[in-house]
Amino acid sequence: MHLSKAPRPTIGILAGWQFYRTATNLSYLMPIFRGMSRAAQILDCNVLFGCGIGPSASPSDPYRPAWPEAADEQDFVPIGPWNVHGLIVAAPLHSPTRSDYLQRLRSAGLPVLFIGSGEPGPTIQANNAAGIYAAVKHLVDHGRRRIAFLAGSSDDLLGDSGQRLNTFRQVSADFGLAQDNRLIVYGRHVYDGGFASAQQILASGADFDALVASNDESAIGAMDALSQAGRRIPEDVAVIGFDNRLEGAVHQPALTSVHVPLFNMGFQAVDQMYRHLTLEQPLAEST
Repeated sequence: MHLSKAPRPTIGILAGWQFYRTATNLSYLMPIFRGMSRAAQILDCNVLFGCGIGPSASPSDPYRPAWPEAADEQDFVPIGPWNVHGLIVAAPLHSPTRSDYLQRLRSAGLPVLFIGSGEPGPTIQANNAAGIYAAVKHLVDHGRRRIAFLAGSSDDLLGDSGQRLNTFRQVSADFGLAQDNRLIVYGRHVYDGGFASAQQILASGADFDALVASNDESAIGAMDALSQAGRRIPEDVAVIGFDNRLEGAVHQPALTSVHVPLFNMGFQAVDQMYRHLTLEQPLAEST
């Protein structure tokens, strides 16, 4: 069942993982959701947010989002085609079942817009290639030649994680940098993953003088592991993150990071969906 069109549409907001994944409110989703809320206020439309919490609000929790279907790996939330005119979904979904569910909704005529790459359909995403290129070039310009990389999630190789990893490999080759598989580790975009990944690189004995992380949270975890191991930042190891989140600026030492306009991405998503629902403007396939 789909709702009929209305002058004040209702837009559902979902993500492929729990919003309260850590015990802080500095989630990657926070500025996106803030942008969505602001757009909804300006446009006078309704938004329903699905915010899963996971088993313990720990970074080690498995991905367990709030979702329109009940299952062992997700928690039911009453946000679906029966009470929304369109859905905005943050990728990665970390599940073929969740991806299939959304593609069935799209086939049945429900508008779906994704934030983050990796899913077929209209998408708003960061410029991953340009961001990683800028990070590596910055390090090379400062004389760094052995650069480690903390990738995101191994189940998101068609999405942002894969785009950033593939770009890093290509840019490293273009700059003639050392190719050492020990210097590429998956940090899962969480603090604990970044900390453990940096420890793994250190334990491997691989020489490195810089590190690029696929997001800020894993970068901060890596920085703390490096500091505990006696590596000075940036003298011994220069570190660059990806997102430009607030906690990176106040970390000691401060984290250099690639800026991603998360608030604007959330605002744009609601604005696009609203115009699609009320003015029948098409959703952009990729922006």
